[in-house]
Amino acid sequence: MSKLHSITQALAALSIAPSEPVKHASATSPAAWKEALQAAPKAPKEFELLKVLVFKPKTAKSATPVPVVVVARDETETSSSSLGKKLNLKELRLASEGLLSEFFSLDKDSRASPIIIFNHFPPPSLVVV
Repeated sequence: MSKLHSITQALAALSIAPSEPVKHASATSPAAWKEALQAAPKAPKEFELLKVLVFKPKTAKSATPVPVVVVARDETETSSSSLGKKLNLKELRLASEGLLSEFFSLDKDSRASPIIIFNHFPPPSLVVV
């Protein structure tokens, strides 16, 4: 099953009917992705980008880390220290590539939809939307 098909199925399960898929040039950053979507003739006139960030709180070396997954609007400030205080977690840091691979089978350059990631969250993980 293609990623697009799995996203479409997940949206349909939420009673969300997506418009037809928009084809656009490859993008390597959120800004480039936004520009590519704005230039695509079939893209909606108004849209918002989301970002998915994975943090790792400080844990004892013998403890299994509990990844913190944050899904936010692209323009939302996502201060790791503020998130850590709110969630009562110490020293949140962006997850290493090893943790991304171990828990989510992703690398740091993956362009994964929150819907795809939500279907693959391993227990335990903490999700903040």
